Amino acid sequence: MLTADLLRVRDDGDSIEPRYIKIEGKAGPRYQARAEQMIALFSSHIGQRRAVLDEAIGDLIGDGTDFNLSRGFKKLLEDRSTFEVGSVASPIDVREVVFGLSATHHPIVASTDTLHTHTREDILDMAAVELQRRLEEAKGEPLAAPVTRADVEEALYGDLNENQRLTSFKELEGIELLHRYNLALAQAVLYRARELRISLQAGAQASQYRQLFNYLKFYQLMHRVRRSPAGAWKLTLDGPISLLKSTNKYGLKMAMFLPALLLCEGWAMEADLVWGPSREARTFILDDGCGLKSHYKAKGAYVTEEQAHFEKRWKAMKTPWKISRGAELLDLGGHDVLVPDVVFTHKEDGRKAMMEIVGYWRRGWLKTKAQNVQRHGPKNLMLAVSDRLQTDRDKPQWDELPVALMPFKGVILPKKVLAIVEEIAT
Repeated sequence: MLTADLLRVRDDGDSIEPRYIKIEGKAGPRYQARAEQMIALFSSHIGQRRAVLDEAIGDLIGDGTDFNLSRGFKKLLEDRSTFEVGSVASPIDVREVVFGLSATHHPIVASTDTLHTHTREDILDMAAVELQRRLEEAKGEPLAAPVTRADVEEALYGDLNENQRLTSFKELEGIELLHRYNLALAQAVLYRARELRISLQAGAQASQYRQLFNYLKFYQLMHRVRRSPAGAWKLTLDGPISLLKSTNKYGLKMAMFLPALLLCEGWAMEADLVWGPSREARTFILDDGCGLKSHYKAKGAYVTEEQAHFEKRWKAMKTPWKISRGAELLDLGGHDVLVPDVVFTHKEDGRKAMMEIVGYWRRGWLKTKAQNVQRHGPKNLMLAVSDRLQTDRDKPQWDELPVALMPFKGVILPKKVLAIVEEIAT
């Protein structure tokens, strides 16, 4: 993702428009060449310190007019990279040994004499011996190679950002980086969103609707859905600026939702923004003709960690209830739509129950959702609600919510779910 200092936009006082790269324009080949040069630098610097890579990128960028654009490329490529501390031991442990020896043999001099008998190199050599002793003691066997003075010197400040080494990099084509950059500009704008309104035209394939709502659930975004008599859907999403807490994580998930929206046909989006130091109102408009490309595959969405953990524990429990993942869209009277996360089916009598795992929520939003489920949803549906995903401080009164509820803190407890399933199944 792009940080605020890398965001390039046009602000006309009413709306915000990202300054997209015109990939098909006259400058397109030049942009692609720069992207390919940047990618090549990352590929060729695997195993090198970050400082060496940064220096090479700085030499490439120079003082050109595309300075900020190149920095944006660099940030996106860093997001595809893994940097690790490449040292023989923890830099903290290395500093403890080196500084301890330095204090014991103080003063340390450049050249020895009768009174001053220890140099910096002597301390590093002694530290290498001590570190090797500790490592072999912890491992219970000799090291494959001895710890050297050079190892100690590299590890001493190996945890500093510039000394971390590039250990892996997910390569991509230059044209892919250009498309990722344009998408990242739009995603960065959404970090300032108070609310998103999305229109989905009637007539789209049901699989597209199902996929989109699955992504909404996967990213745990607070949303409200209405369906018009003609069959079009209207989605309203709370933006990160509207929350009191969890704004960074929520903003990241909202940005990650945008590529999922791009997989649909016949959509339009309008975002209300809070912009700049003065927090002025702006709008941001996109539709399916915007030219942005998604790098997501049209395969639906992965399940959340909470659901995956629950499914694993449920299958380990002896029960006549088998579970499956929901695929059916449940229209709540045109006011909301659900795709149940888990469907419970009794192996003997065929009774069924369903569970919806709620993502981010606030008290008023959850109450409205529960009321929609009560009025228009199936009676055999429960809502699993995580305490840690509440975004306001207004503590819920669980008794006021007119549906079967499963509040949980860290994990969803199968035994508690089983008791509710037995009660509501039809």
